[in-house]
Amino acid sequence: MIRNEKGFSVYTVISIIAFLGLIFILLIPRFFNVHSREKREKCIANMMKIEKAIKKYMSERKQSFDGDLVELVRTGYLEHAYVCPEGGPLDKYIAKGNYETGEITVKCPLQDKFPDHILPHSK
Repeated sequence: MIRNEKGFSVYTVISIIAFLGLIFILLIPRFFNVHSREKREKCIANMMKIEKAIKKYMSERKQSFDGDLVELVRTGYLEHAYVCPEGGPLDKYIAKGNYETGEITVKCPLQDKFPDHILPHSK
């Protein structure tokens, strides 16, 4: 029996569609920059937690804060020393607070590389 084999079989078409769908699903985060946005939001949330901890530290101790975040962890004002999610374990935030003026500065250690990692009121 001779078969007329012009075109693709149903299985071939389904396989191609499934393959293209898989590639599309894997590339969506890159097109919409989802991971970078999530990391930026996490970095800003970390800086806000640090800022809040410094405010509490200065209010309760009546002194300025100019030190390592480990001091805030040791004294119970922070759960742990936060790091920028874009970096590694050594990329710790730069933080200080002036008790007399009430000014608090918290900066991302990778701000040169990621300029949008900044607290909203610091812009």
